[in-house]
Amino acid sequence: MDQEKTHEKHRILVVDDEPNILNAVRRELMAPPFGRHQYEVEVFANPMEALARAREQVFEAVLADYRMPEMSGLDFLHALAQLQPDCARLVLSGHTDFDSLIRMINETHIYRFIPKPWHGYFLKSSLALAVDLRQATLAQRHQANLLREDGVELPADAVNEIDQILIVHDVPAVAHAIAESLTHSGRIDDVFGEVREHVRHAHVPRIDTARIKVQIADSLAQGLKIAADTRLSCVIAGYHMPGLDGASFLADLAQLQPDCACIMLAAEASMESVVQALDLAHISAFVAWPSSDFVLRAAVAEALAHRRLTLETRVLAEMCASRKLGAVD
Repeated sequence: MDQEKTHEKHRILVVDDEPNILNAVRRELMAPPFGRHQYEVEVFANPMEALARAREQVFEAVLADYRMPEMSGLDFLHALAQLQPDCARLVLSGHTDFDSLIRMINETHIYRFIPKPWHGYFLKSSLALAVDLRQATLAQRHQANLLREDGVELPADAVNEIDQILIVHDVPAVAHAIAESLTHSGRIDDVFGEVREHVRHAHVPRIDTARIKVQIADSLAQGLKIAADTRLSCVIAGYHMPGLDGASFLADLAQLQPDCACIMLAAEASMESVVQALDLAHISAFVAWPSSDFVLRAAVAEALAHRRLTLETRVLAEMCASRKLGAVD
């Protein structure tokens, strides 16, 4: 059978100031044998030219370097997200510092970090997973919108009314301080939220203390036991704990509850541990401890809002499919 028919082509944007990297990535992605997807790859050494192209052409995923002379990878991803919020964002870099990695996770919600030099299989599999996730998200959103256009409302019990939050930390004082922060808010949250909304020009989610319930586990084993019995909305896990590191714990938790938002918390962590948590558990945020209350609450509020929207869209999509109202174009 013709290869063009067996492999759907997906448009990928690659941005790196080193021409040899651009050529190597393009060869890697376009050379047979192909995996689940076949790609049409556009490469740019200048991030401003890449953004100009993104105003004309929709891309399913971007592979971007971090250190570029015209514009940092962080600024580029911020700008691209404004143009194409559904474009899956992956970083391909060999010179990213820890603070920059954390900002890319927290601010631009990158899907994966791929270090240079890369392994061909990891590059292709990461890209395929990102494209698959984007396709599934858009398909569900399309079906959900069909119902919304017909005025169909979400069933009252479709998504859990109370968000269950689990804090996993072996230092009780830290765990209770986090719980206290999440269950109490003040005027500073309103001010901080207003500032963030002014900067983002968009609504910023905030925690509704009446709609959350917080549990504490003092060990990773206890955390997994709770996760086996309770549908969790968000887990905040420390990194340095006896028996198993926080990244591995969050990866195990993601297997048990793939819809649960995961946040890593640590006073100190390595690049490797954060990359592992991103790759295996798809953490939504990394919070350095100690942290200000409003920064912690903002990370949790955004994670909860994203999870709720994803679940609501999925439920509507399933309702649409059961009614056979339509399919994705």
